[in-house]
This record gives sequence, structure tokens and C-alpha cells, in this order.
Amino acid sequence: MKKGSRSYALNQSPLYKLRTKRKLAGLLRVNFTELRALRKADSLYRETDIPKKNGGTRRIENPRRNLKIVQARVARLLGRIEPPDYLFCPVKGRSYVDNAACHLGHRVIRTLDVKQYFPNTTRNRVYQFFLQAMKCSPDVASLMADIATYKGHLPTGSPLSPILAYFSHLDVWQQVDRIVKESGAANSLYIDDLTISGDRVPDRLMWQIKKTIHRSGLRYHKEKVFRDRPAEVTGVIVRSDMLVAPNRQLLKRFRSEKAVRRSNNEHEKKALETQLTGLSGQINQISRANAARAK
Repeated sequence: MKKGSRSYALNQSPLYKLRTKRKLAGLLRVNFTELRALRKADSLYRETDIPKKNGGTRRIENPRRNLKIVQARVARLLGRIEPPDYLFCPVKGRSYVDNAACHLGHRVIRTLDVKQYFPNTTRNRVYQFFLQAMKCSPDVASLMADIATYKGHLPTGSPLSPILAYFSHLDVWQQVDRIVKESGAANSLYIDDLTISGDRVPDRLMWQIKKTIHRSGLRYHKEKVFRDRPAEVTGVIVRSDMLVAPNRQLLKRFRSEKAVRRSNNEHEKKALETQLTGLSGQINQISRANAARAK
């Protein structure tokens, strides 16, 4: 592992017990004046709407470059904290395929999505994480919360939001993990996708999980239950003993291959080939995961 990329316990993080804003500025490689200017984060964003695959639009709150650089530095520091086994994203070296694979061999798979995870992760949640878990001084915790949030919540376009959403609800996910482990089931978290699996995953277990999530101020939706049949987990089909790419992904690759063969426009063909390379890479990643398990 490269120097500086090692993982450590939360209480070994450079952010742990950080007491002064000047030390924070040095850690984030900005001068104190620049750091204070980043507190006015609400003026440092551009909002745009992008179309969703299934219709409608999604609001993206994109930080300007100087703020995004600092947010990315905080994200890297938090990303070096040793992750629990159940967290798969954002974790370096763990993928959506790994997330699906941990549910292989289980008869029952149940999934929940956290609704509007970033918009519902409040500034106070962020502040309390830095104050209580990281044991920063109140003024440092407040500054970190200001840098990380926009209009009182985690912004959708920030590189810091995925990892900080997890840590801001660390107590919630630790409690969910305890509940699941005590029941003999398994769980995984991929940003806002929670998956529970086992030979049995009773309704009472799911109700305990839902209450834990709801008490935190978060909301859940898109609950799905798969019993003795293939399940889709983070875009991968989980069969009893193997992973499979979804039919829609295979069809998309087939159509891309056909489009590449038919295209006579060099620019269009290059774009299609790039798309095909990405699709093939995703499908091959699933095949490699199966091969690794078979060894």
C-alpha cells in the first residue's frame, strides 16, 4: 500500500480531537483566510437539473472548484478510516459486485433504499458527528459542518457527501448491524441501498430495522423481498450460488455491439465503442467474481 494511503481506526484519524481551526486549515492545505471564506458555502454552489432514467429530473448541487477540492480532501481523510465489513460504498477496493456477492447462498434477500439520503442528512447530524464521534472542538465541528453542507443538508454533487452521509449516521448503521447479526442474518450497505439476507429474514427483524432508520430522521422506500428466487442487489442478479448480469445489461451490450458494426461515422463509432467497453467491463467484473469464488 502506498505511503499515506494506510487505513486506521477512527480515533487515529488526523481529524480526531482536532481543537483549532488553524490546525484544520493546515490539514486541508489552505490558509486560514481561505478556510473561513468556505463557510459561506451557500454562495459556492451551482444548481442544475438532470434527467432521470425513468422520467423526471434530479437536482444536482455542485460545489465550485475551490470548495470541491477541500471537500475531496476531507473525503480522503474519512475514507482512510477502517470500514466495517458491511460497508461497501464508498470504500476503496470494494465494489457493487462485492456487495451483491456477500448475499450468495441465502434463501431470503430483502432490500431497502434510504429515501433522499443526502438531502435528509442534516447539518446538525454532520456537526454532531464531528463533535461527538470525532471529538473535535465545537468551533471546528461547526466549521466542518458548514464546509460539508449546503442549505442545511449534504449536497448531491459533493465528493464528500457519500462518505459523510455514512459517518453522520454511524450510530444508525451500527445499530442496524447489531440487530441483523443478533438475528443470524447478513447485511450490507452501498451508499443508500441496504440489503439483508439469510435463511430467514422475518418481518419482525425488518420492522426493527425500519424503526431504527425512522428514529434517526431518515426515511426508507422501495422495499423488495426475494424468497427462493434470484434477487437483484445493486444491479447484479444474485442466484443461489452465482452472480449474473441483468438481462437488460446483456441486451444493451448486444445492441451496442450491433450499433458499432453498423456505424459509418467515425466520431459516433468511437463513442459507441467507449460505451461498449464500459458495458463489457461491468459484465466481465461479474464473471471474474464468480471465477474467484470457484477457486
